[in-house]
Amino acid sequence: MKKFSTAAILCGGKSSRMGFDKSKLVFNDKLLIEHIAEKLNRVFDDIVFITNDKNKFNTGFRVIEDVIKDCGPIGAIYTALLNSNSQFVFVVGCDMPFINLDYIRYMKEILDTKEAECLITKKGGYFEPLCSFYSIDIKDKLKESIDKGRFKIMDTIMKCQAIYTSDEEVEKFISEVDMFANLNYKEDLEKLKYGEYFKWML
Repeated sequence: MKKFSTAAILCGGKSSRMGFDKSKLVFNDKLLIEHIAEKLNRVFDDIVFITNDKNKFNTGFRVIEDVIKDCGPIGAIYTALLNSNSQFVFVVGCDMPFINLDYIRYMKEILDTKEAECLITKKGGYFEPLCSFYSIDIKDKLKESIDKGRFKIMDTIMKCQAIYTSDEEVEKFISEVDMFANLNYKEDLEKLKYGEYFKWML
């Protein structure tokens, strides 16, 4: 099994703040998640959409339905690990379009030199669990948490052999575009129209 092959895009959020399903956002005549997938495909062989409905998308990428529904990102990550083609899965949200491939390559380098079950992005005292790597070895821990109704993903990560990026490391990859930016509100969609943001979609 390869160490790094699969990247998972989580597409099952409720999108309550946006007012419609963010995974259905279209940009330049293509689903936004397909733009994200194509960019990730430059550094991963296998891209998978994790969704609450496997019939939601008509795409050339793998679409996997949540094994356990209605428990948030922890359930989607669990599903991704069950369907991974590699030891580690990179996980990102469907509303995080400004992928920084250099940062992902750097994270891979860290995992090539350190033993870990998770590599979690940490910036400014906040965790970014949807811009992080997870080992398939934590499947059972995720399932145990889900079975107990403990859906906060960071609570389970704290029980794993996890390592974290530092502010100093992350700052090296920060540009005029925030790679951790979420498209949560309709106003956020304006970012996709401007040049400094648009180039990050290519």
